[in-house]
Amino acid sequence: MSSCCHCATPDARDATTPRSADWVRIAFAAAIAAQSMIFSLAVNVSPPAGRTRWMLHAALAISAVIVFALVGLPLLRAALDAAARGRIVFEQLFLAGIFGAFGASLVSTLTGVGHVYYEVVAILLAIYTFGRALGERRRSAALDAARALGTEFETCARFDADGNLATVPVRDIRRGDVVEIAAGDGIPVDGMVVQGAALVNEATLTGEPFPATRRPGDLVLAGSRLLDGPLRVRATADGDGRLLDAMLARVRAAQSRGSRLEREADRLVAWFLPAVLLIAAVTFAAWTAHSGWTAGLFNALAVILVACPCSMGLATPIGIWSALADVGRRGLIADTGDLVERLARVDRVIFDKTGTLADEHLEIVEIACMTDVSRETLLAQVAAIEAASTHPIARAFRRPIGPAAAADVNPISGVGIEGRVGAVRLRIGNAALLAGRPQPALAGLRRQLQHADAATHEVFILRDGALAGIAILRERLRDPAREVIAELEAARIPCRVLTGDRADAAAAHGLASVEAGLSPVEKAARVREWSRDGRALFVGDGANDAPAMAEAHASLCFANGSPFAREVAMGEVHDLRAIPYALARCRAAVRTIRQNLLFAAAYNFIGIGLAVAGILHPVAAALLMLGSSVTVSWRALRKSDARLTPRAHPPSQASTDRGIPRLASAQS
Repeated sequence: MSSCCHCATPDARDATTPRSADWVRIAFAAAIAAQSMIFSLAVNVSPPAGRTRWMLHAALAISAVIVFALVGLPLLRAALDAAARGRIVFEQLFLAGIFGAFGASLVSTLTGVGHVYYEVVAILLAIYTFGRALGERRRSAALDAARALGTEFETCARFDADGNLATVPVRDIRRGDVVEIAAGDGIPVDGMVVQGAALVNEATLTGEPFPATRRPGDLVLAGSRLLDGPLRVRATADGDGRLLDAMLARVRAAQSRGSRLEREADRLVAWFLPAVLLIAAVTFAAWTAHSGWTAGLFNALAVILVACPCSMGLATPIGIWSALADVGRRGLIADTGDLVERLARVDRVIFDKTGTLADEHLEIVEIACMTDVSRETLLAQVAAIEAASTHPIARAFRRPIGPAAAADVNPISGVGIEGRVGAVRLRIGNAALLAGRPQPALAGLRRQLQHADAATHEVFILRDGALAGIAILRERLRDPAREVIAELEAARIPCRVLTGDRADAAAAHGLASVEAGLSPVEKAARVREWSRDGRALFVGDGANDAPAMAEAHASLCFANGSPFAREVAMGEVHDLRAIPYALARCRAAVRTIRQNLLFAAAYNFIGIGLAVAGILHPVAAALLMLGSSVTVSWRALRKSDARLTPRAHPPSQASTDRGIPRLASAQS
């Protein structure tokens, strides 16, 4: 399938983002095109005479020239650049249609014989330019996001030979250099902690939203961020060899590749345009020999005109925009019309876990307390302390606070938080809280826990230095997650879950087909491998998912995901339930578009035959073009029953063996 909205070849594009002035020109061109259609139809159905005829023809011709001056120069440059390299591209077909329409109209205006097609110039230019601007806007936004993420981590504070700190570009860092990172700053190098302890948010690289404690001997990655305490880190890689740089390079490379639609469009036009031009040349020669050069020129231009992709240019974007509007109402907002065709071809879905299937909130699964304090009292005291923290674990304990209020609240670097509620001193944190302090009550508290295997996090609570309780927490699975996976599996679309989280945390939700502990590069490698014999949709939320999104056939980002991920993805999903509907709706839309293309092809061949024979009457030509455009537009806008049904051929056993096993219905 070819699409008039995405037909510019990658090497012929202007890489700049469309400015406000560009959109104003596009809107002006579209308005002129709409007016030209109305006046042109009137002129051809009821041809005026005398001065009125000349005035109307001149107005239509001038409007076509104005539209070309407003938005046509990039199309002309793209066509000429490709021609200079000996390539035939879709822009040249548009240009042939535009020049053919204008030339045939000019001959008709000067001779008084035939139909005028000035409005076709404005229509084709408006369609082409609008699609091109949307594509460039999305590509530029993604590349700008990649540049912004890289710029944020491009300087650091390095110790020199004399032990003094100096700010230097990260590219000057060499393995073995030691850098200082202040609390709240981003980590600029891949390296090993040599001094300090702190909580580190590694969500950008691993997708894990919950901070991890990093102490001397632990590895840290560029792109992570310190939440508390300073760290000194010895670089384990040169400044230009960071994992972050590899991730950004992969995204840039993927964004610079042309889409499958663009390549198919170029292959189509590579034989269609020469064929049309050859037929036009033969028509000109034959009719010139038979009836003179005027008839030869008119009929040759009629061949080129009737072959222009007008029906295709109207029906394809209308079908795509209609589908995008429908899925948008269900909670999936596309950044490009290319997503419709890609979703229609999806035969497997790969989900990120944390932030996508599971939200960013934790819930308390169970809490075990010592007998000298009640569960309600302990939770109220912990909530009073955690109210001062923004840590994801703190949010799980928040509740309406009673008369007691916390005082002297301070973070414990790399461990947790402490404070006082009344006369009681509390310390809340991870297992490091117990280091060096024998806690004879620990074993008894663990025996009280009935659901420890469902936990993803353990929180220890000390009151006045003695262990008072253990809380086990788990991230919360989004309500529709199991329902969506079950619906996809029922339609023979296998699902897979990839995560950078620990294996035990990933297994806590009981989801099958989960692969845990993956880095961003490993996620991308899995997606690339599984895409060799299929078309995978990747759904994620974090910057760490961007390389996998770039490798997938189609990609979606959850709406509350990182800005970088939202720019790289082809669309945003606000409700997981929109995914099965979108796959079904896009399949239906693409089926209709393909049928419309067959109809348009039949129209073109019939029209070319009539033009060659010299019997394409002006009124008949107008009605034929109008009728074909109305028909395909009506079919594109017609509502269809978008239900996800199994494909005719289920995924092969080879696909399953390559790492996309089917999920069991009971486990979905």
